[in-house]
Formats: sequence, structure tokens, C-alpha cells
Amino acid sequence: MTKITQSVLYFICKDMRPLRVVENEGFRNMVNIMEPRYTLPSRQHITDIAVPRLYKEVKARVAEALSSTDRVALTCDAWTSRATESYVTITAHHVTEKWELDTYVLQTRALHVSHTGENIADLLKEAVTEWRLEAKDPVIVTDNASNMNIAAKRADMTHIRCFAHSLNLASQKAPKLPKVERLLSRIRLVTTFFRRSTIASHQLKQKQDLLQLPKHRLITDVVTRWNSSYDMIERFLEQQPEICAALLSTEVRKSEKDVFTLSETDITCAEEVLKALKPMKDATLVMSEESMPTLAIVAPLHAKLVMGTEESSEDTQTVKEIKTVIAQDLGKRYGSEKETLCMASALDPRFKDLPFLSEAETNDTYSKINAAVVAAIEKQQNQLEQIDSLVKETDQIKEVYHSADNVPALASQLPIKRPRGS
Repeated sequence: MTKITQSVLYFICKDMRPLRVVENEGFRNMVNIMEPRYTLPSRQHITDIAVPRLYKEVKARVAEALSSTDRVALTCDAWTSRATESYVTITAHHVTEKWELDTYVLQTRALHVSHTGENIADLLKEAVTEWRLEAKDPVIVTDNASNMNIAAKRADMTHIRCFAHSLNLASQKAPKLPKVERLLSRIRLVTTFFRRSTIASHQLKQKQDLLQLPKHRLITDVVTRWNSSYDMIERFLEQQPEICAALLSTEVRKSEKDVFTLSETDITCAEEVLKALKPMKDATLVMSEESMPTLAIVAPLHAKLVMGTEESSEDTQTVKEIKTVIAQDLGKRYGSEKETLCMASALDPRFKDLPFLSEAETNDTYSKINAAVVAAIEKQQNQLEQIDSLVKETDQIKEVYHSADNVPALASQLPIKRPRGS
């Protein structure tokens, strides 16, 4: 395989391009200009030979990397494609000898059966067996769905629920509050108006130039994603002067009959909602980190968020309601995982004092860490003793059977089979 073919294949796989790209006229023309002597492989060659070969090579490299590490963490996510086909993706994470976090997608499999915990557990077990991870004692991280909880138990894995998903579930309570829901619907009317009206959109751009403010487009939220509602409010407040100026312009007033604007009360309410949800937004961004482990952050962040939802005398009724529903949801999560999360925080220099725990809880956490260290040392010593015993036995066998001087002695000890009648 030439370097150009390898590059084409890398381009297709890395950027998730369709295999038919090698048949596209524009792509073929570009390659021909760069190297006229090169002949692009056919789509069939890419599909039947090149991709499977690359898959085997990459899989071998990943398997080798995973074999050299002591522990592996897995993440499992069930999702649905745009074509409404169901898939389950399993990803592996481990820390290298250079203390770098490496991540590999082990598999994405179509799930043609029901998304039950039993069926997902079967996929997890198959992945662990296929990649020889049994001895790595893998920990599994999933969302909060009940089928994932069942799958982790069936697969007999230590289970940690994704904190970012927990934040999403807690934050989704706020947009469902009547007052917040009404506010979002009003802002949504404005943003959709600017999206469908070319005149209003043009006026908005002119006002942005005039007021020398960021030329950002308005955002319309997606009901299933609370952070998109946050982004919609934030962008609306940022562009609020330009929005008002555009809506009050003669051009818009002449062409549009139903122009909807928000009152000062609505603006104030939007500012309050944004302020109340900002800690959740910031926490979500922190937990979205991909280049370093985040387990140690969960316990202190969870405690800080719960503490931050305590009512203040300065809080308005809207803010109080938002804090209440978020606190109720966050408060019921991570009870069963608290011990593991606190131990992870204690081992992180940033949180080793465990300021979010009482003195008794802190002492208890470090006692459990000490006990775990002692158990690990004893286990390692037992393994070393077993290895040492095997080595001694092997040496003894070698000494007996591979020493030329012992051959006569061994021969004399062998039973002699005499012929009958002698």
C-alpha cells in the first residue's frame, strides 16, 4: 500500500468520510493534480481490502497498548443514529507509563434487540473477553439509565454513573418550572422570528455593526438539551440591545405585522435564570474534560453545587425555585458511590484535605485508603511468593533432568522390565 493510499484511507477513517468519496469527481481531480501518476483505489478495494486491513493493524496496536497496563476503565453508551438505528459504543481508557490518558473506541455494535440490561451486559462481557481485559478489573462508567445499572451488575463491574449526565438530569428540572418555561417560550418566539425573517436578520446585522457588538447569531434551544436553553438565554441577553433596535426599526415594522418583544420583567427574569444555572453550566464544562481523569473532581464538585443551591436572602422567588428542584435532584445521587469518589479525591493533591467532608468522614476515608494499600501489598507479596515458588520448582526440575551427571543415577533408579521366564 503506497503512502498516498494510506493517507486517503486515514482521511476516510479519521474524518469519518463516506467510502464513496474515492468516486467523487472533485476528490479525484484534487488527487490527480497533486500526483498525476497516482491511481486511486476503487471503492470496492477500499471496502473489502484496505479498511479491514487497517482495522486489523489498529486493533493489534490497541490490544498491545491495553495489555501493558494494569487497570482499564470502560465507558458504555447507547445511542440512536439519524436513521433511527440503535448502537452501543464501548470505549476504553487507561493511563500510560508517561502518565498520559489514552482513550480507544473498542467497538460500536448495532443493537437489534431490546435495550435491556441483560443484552447490554452480554455486549460488555464480549468486549472484555475479546480484548482480554478480565485481569484488568475494569470499572464501567455509564449514564443513569436503569438498564445500564443492570448491565453493570450483570457484567460484575464496579459501576460509576457519569456526573455530567447527572448534572444534565438535575438541570433539566429548571426549564420545566412554569415561570422558566414561559420565559423560554417567549425568547424562542424572538429567536425563531429572526431565523425566518430575512429583513429582521439583516437589520440585526446592521445594528450589530452600528453598536460595535459581537456578530453572533441567535440560538434556538433544543428541548431535550437544557444547556442549549442556557445558551439561548445567554446569547439573547448578549444581543438584547441589537434585538430591540432591530425590532423597532422601520423596515421590520413595515414588513412584519406580529413583532414580539420581551418586557423589562422578562429581561430581569432571564438574568436571574442565567445566574441560577451558571454553576451547573460551569460544572458541565469541567466534567467534559477529555485529556485528564475527572473522577477526583466529582465529590468536591457535587458538594459545592449542593451547597450553592442553599437559599439566600437575596434570592428572588424564581431563583429559589430553581435552586430547590436542582438541590432535590442532586441530593439523591451518588450515595452508593460516595466512598469511591471520596477516596479518589483524597488521592488527588488538589483535594487531599477533603474540605467538603467532616473530620470523622475524612479520617474514615484515609483509613479505607490505608487498608486498600495494605491489601494490595499483601496481594502482590503473595503473587511474588507464588512466582518464586514456581521458579524454584522449575530450577529443581532443570537440575534433575538436564544435568548429564545425573543420567546414570536416574537410569539406575528406573525399574527394569525383565522378560517372562527369566
